Amino acid sequence: TIEKPTITDESSSELGIVELIGSASTRFTGSPKNRISNIKNGVKFLTGILVKPGEEFSTLQALGTVDNTTGYLPELVIKENRTVPEFGGGLCQVSTTLFRAALNTGLPITARRNHSYRVTYYEKDGDGISIGPGLDATIYNPAPDFKFLNDTGATMLIQGRVEGDKITFDFYGTRDGRKAAVDGQHTLAT
Repeated sequence: TIEKPTITDESSSELGIVELIGSASTRFTGSPKNRISNIKNGVKFLTGILVKPGEEFSTLQALGTVDNTTGYLPELVIKENRTVPEFGGGLCQVSTTLFRAALNTGLPITARRNHSYRVTYYEKDGDGISIGPGLDATIYNPAPDFKFLNDTGATMLIQGRVEGDKITFDFYGTRDGRKAAVDGQHTLAT
């Protein structure tokens, strides 16, 4: 199970949670009311989570049950090659933002799948700048899941927030000297 302990300044230093080590934002401008509600609810479930050194983080495990009993509303989801209403529509925006934060932190991605078809609103970053396709992470219980490994050597704290139409995930821990960069979109010759 996922723990959400109370963190004090003293305990955070003991755990190695001393600085921001990675972050990412996306926007959900123009989203329907239910999608916005689901995004805010998902961010709430993924905030305040500790990921121990060597631990694999699972987005689906952290989210838990996604239905009307946990505050989710019906909204459109991509299921196979169709778009249909189900509880939790919009959570892929949350997992996509989390994926980008993990990338920006330089963490090993252990499970990730893009959507079955191109979703143009995932092709921008939190500042509205085009970053191209391929940086999304779809989730759907029981699979696919988005997972990453905390190989930093210190405990990480995941903090998420929604401000206006922007989701941000910040990862706190201890920097270990790694540098991460997304090398832009490239067209490959076939």
